[in-house]
Amino acid sequence: MSELTTQIASVRLARDRARLFAAPVAFVLVAATAVAGGLLLRGPAGISLIAVGGLSVLVAAYLMALVSSYRLLVEPGVLKLQWLGGERRYRLVRGPVTRVAVRGESAAALHPRFAALGWAVGPAMLRGDEPIELIRLSTRPPLIVAPTDRGRLAIAAAVESDLLAAMTHAVRLQERLDEVAARRAAPPPVEPPPRPPAPVAPRVLTGIERTLIEQRLAAERAAAQAAAEAERAGAAAEVVHETPTEPEPVPAAVTAAEPVAMVAPAGVSRPSRRRERAQWQRPGWLSVPGPATVVAAMPIGLPLVGAAIAWIAVTVTGRPALPIDEARILLAALALVGPVGALGGLIARVWYPRLGGLVMASSVAALAMLSRTILA
Repeated sequence: MSELTTQIASVRLARDRARLFAAPVAFVLVAATAVAGGLLLRGPAGISLIAVGGLSVLVAAYLMALVSSYRLLVEPGVLKLQWLGGERRYRLVRGPVTRVAVRGESAAALHPRFAALGWAVGPAMLRGDEPIELIRLSTRPPLIVAPTDRGRLAIAAAVESDLLAAMTHAVRLQERLDEVAARRAAPPPVEPPPRPPAPVAPRVLTGIERTLIEQRLAAERAAAQAAAEAERAGAAAEVVHETPTEPEPVPAAVTAAEPVAMVAPAGVSRPSRRRERAQWQRPGWLSVPGPATVVAAMPIGLPLVGAAIAWIAVTVTGRPALPIDEARILLAALALVGPVGALGGLIARVWYPRLGGLVMASSVAALAMLSRTILA
């Protein structure tokens, strides 16, 4: 029974630290340069550069946490990829497991959809015509390609033998669980009816045994007859002493206009109706989000943070030095671009996740241009 328990194994992925953290380091350098330039320039331009530096630091921290959070778990019949704020499940199906080299003379052509940062997780094209799912955090080891319900899945594992052993164990464990479930669902076998016992040959009674049986039967008949006569005598005595009773009056017909009250007879209690107490359940939209969801949704608040920084800069410097009508339009745009950008980022995250970065970049660029126009 211990072999049928559900076990989860973790497979270590191959990671190239230099390629994984190249993008975060680049954003950190951009942030340092922007902050240094802001401290030297000061004024509105300096404040804008410092804001850009803070934004670059946030992007670098998010990329570093995302790359470090990728994990591959093996469950019975399932490969599960987890990362910061999400997961994806791949159910193993029947088919060959192959090994594909991506480096060297006989390397197969691999074209990931997003590979500019040095790592690729998601859709890709293998040999130019086969769409696959890719989990690759390093370009050195070859890929192990396994069939799943989402198509073929290519994995760059640190140790190939560990990945193959974990997938084999997961498939065998799923087969055993399916056998146990089928065995429990099957009807129990029907047992054949028992055979009747063989008839016993009658035994011939002797004269003495026959006489004893006749005497016993005669005594039983006499006792039964005496009991019947005594019962009849008692019933006759009860009929003689019984007093006649008057018949109960028949109630008149009830018309449709007269109300009828349901009254329980004396000595009989009416059944009480049990009322169940209503219970209040909290709806799903009131549930408190977890830390992973909060961290994943942090980029949505970047337009609000940028708008707050720009507004503080306008308030401190006393700008803009423009006509009243133009100043009102610019300040209204500055006040609206932050909430509208955050709302656009939220909509993009819910319905179009791939456009979230474009929406955030557009909002930050709009804030930068408005701040430059107002503070110039």
